[in-house]
Amino acid sequence: MTQADSLPLVERFGRLSAELTAAERENLKLMLSMAAGGLLVGHARQLSDALRQEALETAQRSLPKLHDGKRPAFTTGIVFRGRAPFFTDADLAAMDEESLANRHRAERFHDHYVTSGAPLAREMALSSDINAFLGERVGPVLPTYKANYLYYDAPGLGIDPHVDKNEFALNVLTMLEHRPDDRHSELILYPPDQDPVHIQLAHGESLIFFADSVTHQRTRTVAGESIRLVSFGYHPI
Repeated sequence: MTQADSLPLVERFGRLSAELTAAERENLKLMLSMAAGGLLVGHARQLSDALRQEALETAQRSLPKLHDGKRPAFTTGIVFRGRAPFFTDADLAAMDEESLANRHRAERFHDHYVTSGAPLAREMALSSDINAFLGERVGPVLPTYKANYLYYDAPGLGIDPHVDKNEFALNVLTMLEHRPDDRHSELILYPPDQDPVHIQLAHGESLIFFADSVTHQRTRTVAGESIRLVSFGYHPI
């Protein structure tokens, strides 16, 4: 047995990732994401509880290891949560208006709707204020020119546990609307070795997190519930 063979599986995934191309690393991340997501929603019930939990923890711990050390010490994966200083009331109102105006051209992506590339959203994603804010907390980042309006505005919409693609490695997610006040759908993060983090953002609040490294989901909407968000993607340098 070689020294590498004796390493824990999580560390072996990290070493393997360093030898892969960017495309191969994305494929490995996808497989680990699908494994974690499937286990979280109850797949592999034929396995013992202990073995299923071990497999889930291995997948969750491995995901942050795929990024060549370009992540801070990983806890929940959350960088910031709250009302972000880089958005004014006028900024939020303008994005709210643009998201409503673009709803008609949103396309269904799995179980929610997405509009990409709206002019104001793309301009906001390139804001020097956002880049400075992120740089102070996680080091230099590059905007990926990805700016999406997300819509969960019919019963049963949501998204199962997953991690994001490289374009949203660091995701700045901002709530534009969630009605009614009696909310059902929520965002849940599943950081490794910790309890799930349940998040309900108020209007204008942002969540900044390493979306390519922590498994997360949007639980399903119910009748009468409507959610609109804007999501900007960044990549650590």
